[in-house]
Amino acid sequence: MNPLSILKLGAATLLVVGAYFFGLSQGHNSEQLKLAQSQVAQLTDTIKRYEAKQKEQVIAMAELRVSESNARTESDRMRERIVSLEKRAKTGAARDTIQCLRLESEARRLLLEARSAIEYCRKALQ
Repeated sequence: MNPLSILKLGAATLLVVGAYFFGLSQGHNSEQLKLAQSQVAQLTDTIKRYEAKQKEQVIAMAELRVSESNARTESDRMRERIVSLEKRAKTGAARDTIQCLRLESEARRLLLEARSAIEYCRKALQ
């Protein structure tokens, strides 16, 4: 064998080994890319789920605000009615009846507030 043949054989061997390691590197990079793409897909799905849940909570909060506003309006209306009755009351029994009405209106207000808070929590946790 002459030195030129040995040089050609060495170069060919070096080329084959280099191609092998280049292919191995590309395969490894390809696997990393596939893994990264699957992780991105999972994160995207998670973000979509959280966005949907956030929208549901925003809707529940808006409904809670409307419910509280309605409860406040009803409570104010009942208070005005009680004040009007109180002014017209002449006897102790009438005043006691009015006091019971006042307590009923306060209890109703508290019950409506509790119900609206419970409804919000149910919707937010679903």
